[in-house]
Amino acid sequence: MTIYIRNFLLGCLIPVMLAMLMFGVPTAFAGETNNTQASLYDRLGGYNAIAAVVNDLFPRLAGDKKLGRFWRHRGSDGIAREKQLLIDFFAAKSGGQMYYRGRTMKLLHTDMKIDEKDWRILITAVNQTLDKFQVPARERKDLLDFIESTKKDIVEQS
Repeated sequence: MTIYIRNFLLGCLIPVMLAMLMFGVPTAFAGETNNTQASLYDRLGGYNAIAAVVNDLFPRLAGDKKLGRFWRHRGSDGIAREKQLLIDFFAAKSGGQMYYRGRTMKLLHTDMKIDEKDWRILITAVNQTLDKFQVPARERKDLLDFIESTKKDIVEQS
């Protein structure tokens, strides 16, 4: 039994403790409940909440008279893939454990001729979706600030 305990300590417990010392103790493990330390991902409600928001937002964008041009001749599998990439993007960038495998915003939107009016339509649709889900003011602001930070890579024309 002593050999088992020693092997457990050397093989499992000690590396975990060293990692905690090197990288910091995760707040959930430390008993931290301060909401100011939670990631936007967690504050939004995690993966399922982000997926619900994207699934509500996407038809708003695709159904818009002006923005619809981007999805008008796309197959359902391409649209489903695009939705999943958007979910992964928001989940990863908001602090979730997702890995975004898509292209950069700049590369993805190059030559799409997205203008300021397109951008305003997007922001209006995002706000309508956030209203529907009653997203709290702090999370709404943080999410909109993040979306705004991508504008320089998306909007090509004023």
